[in-house]
Amino acid sequence: MRFEFEHLGSPTPFELTEGQHLLGGGPEDHVHLEGLPPGLLTLRIESQRLMVEAVRSFTVNSVRVLPGVSRLVLPGEVLGLPDGMCLRVLAEPSAPERGVGTVAMLKGLLTDSESRPSRAATVTCLTGLDVGRCHALAEAHTDIGRGDGVALRLRDRAVSRLHARIRREGPGFLLEDLGTPNGVFLNGVRLEAPGALADGDVVELGRSLLRFQAAFDDAPDGGGPIRPTPDGDVANEPLQPPEREQRRTRSEGWIIAVGAVLALVGLLLTYVLAASG
Repeated sequence: MRFEFEHLGSPTPFELTEGQHLLGGGPEDHVHLEGLPPGLLTLRIESQRLMVEAVRSFTVNSVRVLPGVSRLVLPGEVLGLPDGMCLRVLAEPSAPERGVGTVAMLKGLLTDSESRPSRAATVTCLTGLDVGRCHALAEAHTDIGRGDGVALRLRDRAVSRLHARIRREGPGFLLEDLGTPNGVFLNGVRLEAPGALADGDVVELGRSLLRFQAAFDDAPDGGGPIRPTPDGDVANEPLQPPEREQRRTRSEGWIIAVGAVLALVGLLLTYVLAASG
């Protein structure tokens, strides 16, 4: 997993393998970074999933994390450290796909729709017993709490049985507190009224942190997959299955016609050669 440590505007990139690593400014730390307190962070990497725990409070994307709380950190997030230092978790570079161009486009068209990423917005548990759990916000509203009847149940005693609600509002989502004593926090600020959710926002309920991810939009102009045009460019208009079937039928017809013409030419050449002999 790749990281970038920044201090006084100077970035220092480094990589860590799977396992547990102690990061700080002490001589016993596995990753020694000058200026940090000794043994500040414990980083556990397993199957490209990063859990971070600290001996003192730190922030992730400006949201405070308490000491001793193990927090799931996702690629692209930034850990705020003492004295203006920060640690960025870098996304892994994607392997280049072979056959970029028309062949790759056609391959995408033929891919089963079930293999595409979910279009629904989601919330992912970042701390607690439910860490790593991802819940799709597919309904008009999603109730969150500790009770049996909620859509997203958290195993957190600091969470009320019916704690918060995320409801769809037009193209977006709103977060609201359902009158709980511990409150609901959005990016570290307690909600006094329903608040709009943006991609990457962190919701705090009791001792649980949830990260909101907006809906994946793979067809902004027509609600369908992209397709290549005859000149090699990409068009965004939808290509429905019946149209695709018609195109394939026409292509097969051309192949049959060309084959028939070649066969006739072969027979004609055979006749001419036989006649001349």
